Amino acid sequence: MKTRNEILKRKIESYLKKEQIFKSEEHKKLEKPFLKKSRKNFTIANLLFRISEQEDMRKLLNLASDFEMYDWVIIVSYYSMYTSSLSALAKLGFKSKSHAATIAVLEYNFVKDKKIETKDIYKLVKAYALSEQLIAKLIQTKTKRETAQYATTPSITKEMAKTALDDADEFITKIEEILS
Repeated sequence: MKTRNEILKRKIESYLKKEQIFKSEEHKKLEKPFLKKSRKNFTIANLLFRISEQEDMRKLLNLASDFEMYDWVIIVSYYSMYTSSLSALAKLGFKSKSHAATIAVLEYNFVKDKKIETKDIYKLVKAYALSEQLIAKLIQTKTKRETAQYATTPSITKEMAKTALDDADEFITKIEEILS
């Protein structure tokens, strides 16, 4: 039976062949810009959460009193985590075009050295899955425009958005610690 690292190594080799990830010393210069972008995205996710939560913010922006963007809090939180992952990959000389490849390289290179725990990878995978579900729902709604679609869309709660924010903050902080 193959170990998790052997499976990940094979996946990474496959991603390299399919040109979903690239390895070059040149990519190392992207480490800091990706980390900066990650924190910017996280700030935006926090801002969206505050707008959703605070009546005075909605009034200031001339938004409806029931206006909320918890779905976008989750999506932007995921992307803040993802760009911090790209920063960690850049430190290794990788550039990625694939979310799955990014997660594999991150897990292969950082979990085995105990720099990131499996639970941290799980947070990224969970955020990715939720973000993908939201994006898929958006695409389905756009193309079908049927009322039934809206009835089957799970509601995004404040708690889900808050969990995504907390996970993103913890994940980005962990990446920053690894890279410092």
